[in-house]
Amino acid sequence: MVQPQDIIRRWHKGDTAFDLQTSGTSGLPQNIPLKRHLIQLSCQLTGDFLHIQPNDSILCCLPLNRVGGLMQVFRSQIWNIPIHFLQASANPLNSEIPNASITSLTPMQAALALQSETGLTNLRRFRIVLIGGGELSPDLENTLAALGYTQFYHTYGMTETYSHIAMRKLGMEQHFEFLLPTQARTDNRGCLAINNELTENQWLQTNDLVQLLPDSRFTVLGRADNLINSGGVKINPAEVEAIIASCTGLQPHEFFCAGLPDSVLGQKLVLILLESASVPNLDQIPFSPAYLKPKEIIIKKEFIYTETQKIRRAETLNQR
Repeated sequence: MVQPQDIIRRWHKGDTAFDLQTSGTSGLPQNIPLKRHLIQLSCQLTGDFLHIQPNDSILCCLPLNRVGGLMQVFRSQIWNIPIHFLQASANPLNSEIPNASITSLTPMQAALALQSETGLTNLRRFRIVLIGGGELSPDLENTLAALGYTQFYHTYGMTETYSHIAMRKLGMEQHFEFLLPTQARTDNRGCLAINNELTENQWLQTNDLVQLLPDSRFTVLGRADNLINSGGVKINPAEVEAIIASCTGLQPHEFFCAGLPDSVLGQKLVLILLESASVPNLDQIPFSPAYLKPKEIIIKKEFIYTETQKIRRAETLNQR
């Protein structure tokens, strides 16, 4: 188990690389060495963007063996501000927490915090909350944006980019904006590729389907590796999930859409629902085109998540 004091000791000792595994959401986890000078650059970019103050402090409640948690330790050292740690869990804010002005959460952690008075009170104590690792439902985004004092930022990034490289402020911005000068393009699938100093001026190809604007701002539409081919029509599950979420209030950690083998269609679109979630009436949801309506609802007693609360779709779908 990774201990924060070990990371801090290695940093001050001058270690030049820190090995980290990717989350494995879209395939086998990979080991990636994070380089010291690029860690420093990432922290500097984030600090400048967020206008970090000397009296700020960090609360880390993400696992330290993943980039979202590890980079918070480095930020505290480079920004020279205190950092406090909570055990990583699905709902870390539903109990007494140390005083801090900045934290990072997954969408699931933010959604669960809103379900209790304690969690809501704790959320309001922060000056800045970064939310990354997945998409936000419209309901969750609107609720967070309306909380007032706290500034919420939706982040985009991955292990290979030293956590986030783009952000958007909830309630103000619909598109992600890069934190540093970046060349961006899409491939023939519509997936984002980026080239900047954090990628060591090499092109990094992602599987994220995006709408890319001429000024390089972008919106994430889903992932190419989740696409469903149903009767010759390619369906983006993220598009269907957005419709369902906006009409039902279901949160991203409670459901997802997938394709199952079908003798006629090749793959049929289905809705996978967590047993504890409310079952939606699909007939009352205005799916357009009509083929975006799931053919079936499959209820699972539990979902399989990564350490950062991303749903392992294939494993969850295949479990009995």
